[in-house]
Amino acid sequence: MWLTIDTFFQSQLGYPLHCAQFDVKHYTSQYFSDFGITFPTKLSGAVVKRQAEYLAGRVCAKNALLTFGVNDFQITSAENRAPIWPKNMCGSITHTQNIAAAAVTNNPNVSGLGIDIECVMEEEQEKELCSYIITPNEKSTFLKLSKLSSNPLTIIFSAKESIYKALYPTVRRFFDFNAVTLVEFDNNKLIFIINNQLSSNVPKGKLITVYYQKDTNFVFTEASF
Repeated sequence: MWLTIDTFFQSQLGYPLHCAQFDVKHYTSQYFSDFGITFPTKLSGAVVKRQAEYLAGRVCAKNALLTFGVNDFQITSAENRAPIWPKNMCGSITHTQNIAAAAVTNNPNVSGLGIDIECVMEEEQEKELCSYIITPNEKSTFLKLSKLSSNPLTIIFSAKESIYKALYPTVRRFFDFNAVTLVEFDNNKLIFIINNQLSSNVPKGKLITVYYQKDTNFVFTEASF
């Protein structure tokens, strides 16, 4: 079987989180029909890996929506490739290698939800990428995090990806990793501060919390706004 629904991580935010493990080698486009998911025209020229990732993510999202009794909604994509969710709901989809996941909520106080799964980087790769991900103001906090957990750069990279997804529905424009700085952490969460005003609702100085989990191979992060 090419896809298996599985539980790799549990949401610390408490929102429905569904994960799946998939095998690209056993994927065929027929599975879109089997799962009741429309094959998007824009994927017709995409490589098999991209098609499989897209479908696995949508299967997870479909299962997450079922938690709220939504069973016949096609999650299409906006021009910026962000998933389009049902009215009064928001969610997030992520995938890496052979794992996909999706989370969704109908909490009226949440305007954006962000989740991210990353493969744990090798130590040498973390050294090479550190200057691109860590701001000068968070180097000391990053060094402290490295004493608490292995692969600290993977954790922060994933956290900043989740922040971007959580804030984008409010900010509605691109912002890079320098937009936030890690200021605090413990063994399951990271707290970042917004460095510059991103929008009227995301002012400079606002704090955002990201929850993280890690196993041997993967890091999972989640944030809401």
